[in-house]
Amino acid sequence: MDNINNFIIGEIGDICKIEVLHHLASAPLTLELKKFIDEVIQKRKCKKILFDLSKVEFVDSSFLGAIVYAHKILSNLNGKINCVVKSAAVYDRFMISQLDRLFKVFSSYDEALEDLQD
Repeated sequence: MDNINNFIIGEIGDICKIEVLHHLASAPLTLELKKFIDEVIQKRKCKKILFDLSKVEFVDSSFLGAIVYAHKILSNLNGKINCVVKSAAVYDRFMISQLDRLFKVFSSYDEALEDLQD
């Protein structure tokens, strides 16, 4: 597991986990997140990514765009993304943006992980 300032990157079997440690997921973190997305897909060859946003209390559109970026790449590789969201405000942002049509959003880390393991 790599702890890289604002993120923890880890692997659970064939699943790559990107945990966001910041409570504010906005533009300043977006470029860093895209770098880690590229790393886990290209270098680590992950086709399943679990974004753990349980500590996040606010997310902006640029950050959501980075997750959609990962979805687009992985959908071409028959991959899959799940997100863990605890904050009602962040969950609402996912629903308003209709991102639940692209990937699953869970309030439970264990359920999100189990879904990717199936």
